[in-house]
Amino acid sequence: MFLSMVVDPQACKALSGNTAEQRFNVAASRARDRMYLVRSVQLSDLSHLDLRAGLLSHFGKPTDGGFEENKNLVGLCESGFEKQVYSALVDKGYRVIPQVKAGSFRIDMVVEGERDARLAIECDGDEFHGPDRWSADMSRQRVLERAGWTFWRCFASTWSLRQDEVLDELLQRLGAMGIEPLGTLEKIPSLVEQRTWVPRSQASAEGGDLVGNALEVAIGEARG
Repeated sequence: MFLSMVVDPQACKALSGNTAEQRFNVAASRARDRMYLVRSVQLSDLSHLDLRAGLLSHFGKPTDGGFEENKNLVGLCESGFEKQVYSALVDKGYRVIPQVKAGSFRIDMVVEGERDARLAIECDGDEFHGPDRWSADMSRQRVLERAGWTFWRCFASTWSLRQDEVLDELLQRLGAMGIEPLGTLEKIPSLVEQRTWVPRSQASAEGGDLVGNALEVAIGEARG
């Protein structure tokens, strides 16, 4: 998806209102893999009331959901065990989504990485996932695996007794799948790329040959 600010530093009247906000939401939610923003303004050129300022800020930190987002998501976890696993992964900087619907099933949580890499995590509480449920759980897992999902499972008792060891095993599994911590600041450059082009006349005067304006790329955030 390619977007243009359609504004310059000399003509940047604040854009606001419900109509403009709806248009921005539609435009920014259509990308399935990556989104390119072409602009010739800096954030300092825009009013804080301008919707374009919010869009530009998003391109700077596309995965920075903040404390409130994590607090709302952890509330979706259905057990204390799930909350512990979720919090451990979020603290490591991973992007984790609890209670993900997959067909007619739900997955306890999914860890997402770049290029659509995903690991489904099932947190089996000993009280609700005893021997009588194991067959049904495995049958459900096989159905989802045929649909392309990769699973990692853990029992609550195992997590309680060997949490550090189990977490390390999970992190190794994520690393083997190429799923890295997306939420940590040091990982942001892998998601956002900024390139600057100067006008042809200016480039020629400076002995260069680049053409265009500033270009930023935010990868993998918008989903249809």
